[in-house]
Amino acid sequence: MLKFIIITSLILYLIYKVGTLFFKAGAASQQLRDQQKRSFEGNDQDSKNRKGNSKPGEYIDYEEVK
Repeated sequence: MLKFIIITSLILYLIYKVGTLFFKAGAASQQLRDQQKRSFEGNDQDSKNRKGNSKPGEYIDYEEVK
């Protein structure tokens, strides 16, 4: 009985680890597809040109003030 519990728990742990690996890979590829789609539509360049209307978390190029 103890062997069965140990083997079952090991199998479930392996399934859990493999599942998270596939989930991370799927999420990363989905994020890449979305980014490529936005880049293709030209939204990335438009957001860089609008420095005054920045959204929270949006990257703004640093300009040195003399």
